[in-house]
Amino acid sequence: MDEFDKILDSILDEIEKNPTSDVDKMIATKMDELGLSEQGKALLSDTNNYLNAYDEAYAKLQQAKENGETRISWVQKSLLEIAKANNLSDEQAEQLLSDLATESEKVLTKTKNEGE
Repeated sequence: MDEFDKILDSILDEIEKNPTSDVDKMIATKMDELGLSEQGKALLSDTNNYLNAYDEAYAKLQQAKENGETRISWVQKSLLEIAKANNLSDEQAEQLLSDLATESEKVLTKTKNEGE
């Protein structure tokens, strides 16, 4: 286990022990306790941001499912929102959806054929 994994495990253990605590404050305290470098703090902060984004997306997907929306429909709508937020043209947004569908199909086919 590398140093980053040890640090992340330490923080996750602390969160499990104190589930009602403010996670952001706990992470900041733990980073100081562990003497993390600025680069280490940035990496840990980025990881926390990704986990938060995943959690938010998962909650939105679950809400959409409860409202009868399909996963594909939710993904498409989410991608269109991302395209709009990044000022993509309609053509670029359509290309994004098309490219994602094509790549998803390739991965699915490969997984079915190769079991990966």
